[in-house]
Amino acid sequence: MDFAEAQKEALGCTKCGLCHSRTRVVFGEGPLNAGLFIVGEAPGFNEDAEGRPFRGASGMLLDRILDSQGIGRDEVYLTTLVKCRPPESPPRSPKPAEISACRPYLMAQLKAVDPKVVVALGDIASRVLTGRKEAVSRIRGRAIPLDGRYVFPTLALSRALYTPADRDLLLSDFSRLPELLEAERPSTYGTLNVPRTPDAEREPVQPGLW
Repeated sequence: MDFAEAQKEALGCTKCGLCHSRTRVVFGEGPLNAGLFIVGEAPGFNEDAEGRPFRGASGMLLDRILDSQGIGRDEVYLTTLVKCRPPESPPRSPKPAEISACRPYLMAQLKAVDPKVVVALGDIASRVLTGRKEAVSRIRGRAIPLDGRYVFPTLALSRALYTPADRDLLLSDFSRLPELLEAERPSTYGTLNVPRTPDAEREPVQPGLW
C-alpha cells in the first residue's frame, strides 16, 4: 500500500471499533521528506476535534521542545499508532487489535517519508516500533538501529506535562536528536519490514504535503 492509498483508506476506515468513537481520522501531517518522524500512541480530544496530531497542551509542549533544539514543527512528520481516538475520558490506550488494524497505514507512512530518526513516545509506541518488551523508562534515550534508521524511544508527552522530572528527561532525550539527524544512517535492515529506497534513487518531494 502506498502513501496515497493508505491515507484514502484510513480516512474512511471501519476496520475496528474506534471508528465509532472518533470525530475525525487523524492520519498525520508533515513533509514527506522529513528526517525526523514522531509517533505517539493515539489522538486525544483536541486531535480528534481538529483532525491533526499533537494539538492542545501536549502539542504545545512538543513544539517548545522541538524549538529548543532548533527544529520546527513543519520540518517533522507527526503521527500516531492508531488514527482514531479511543473512547472513554480520558481516552484509554489502544488495544493490540486496534494497533494491528492501523499498522499498514503507519508502515506506508514510514516507507513514504523514509526518515533517518523515528521517535517513539511512550511505552506502547516504543514496544511497537522497537520490538522490545522493556518499559520505555528502561530504554529511553537510546538510538536503536533498525531498518536503516534510528528508532529513539522516549517518554510520553502526557507524563512530561504533569511531572517536572519527566519533562527534564524528555528534554534531555530530545537534545540528542540534532546529533542523530546529522549522523550517517545505520546499516541494519529488516526488523520492521519497511523497505527503503536508497537516497540516491529517491525522487525529490515537496515539503508540506499531507
